[in-house]
Amino acid sequence: MSTFQIDARVDAEEIVADDINDVFEDIFLAEERIIEESFHLGLEDGRQEESVKEAHDYGFKKGSEIGRELGFYYAIVTEVASQEDNATNEKARTILAELIDAIEKYPRENEPTVDLLHCLQQIRNKYRRLCALLKLPYRFTETNVLSF
Repeated sequence: MSTFQIDARVDAEEIVADDINDVFEDIFLAEERIIEESFHLGLEDGRQEESVKEAHDYGFKKGSEIGRELGFYYAIVTEVASQEDNATNEKARTILAELIDAIEKYPRENEPTVDLLHCLQQIRNKYRRLCALLKLPYRFTETNVLSF
């Protein structure tokens, strides 16, 4: 057998092995490929006009709920800060200042780099600490909640 014939036989075996590996790889990756294709189809559907309108309405509703909650906290905190009884409590003054600062710095526009829900949760936690410290009975309750 010549060197050329041996090289040809080795090349043919490598091609068959590569073809089988490609088939197994295609089978193995079929689920990921289907998921990616479905993602792109869903993304295109989401860009349609109805989806954009629905997302806008949902964002407007959530934004108004968050604004109402922050407004409630801000009104209570500024009123509590204006009372002289709380001026002597060092912890209360610190929490009041942090809470007022956090509410005033809360983003008014949707910024992708800021985690709005995390900021809101921090404000809620500070407000709860303040209420516990000063024994305030004020709790935010949602009103006019409509569900269909």
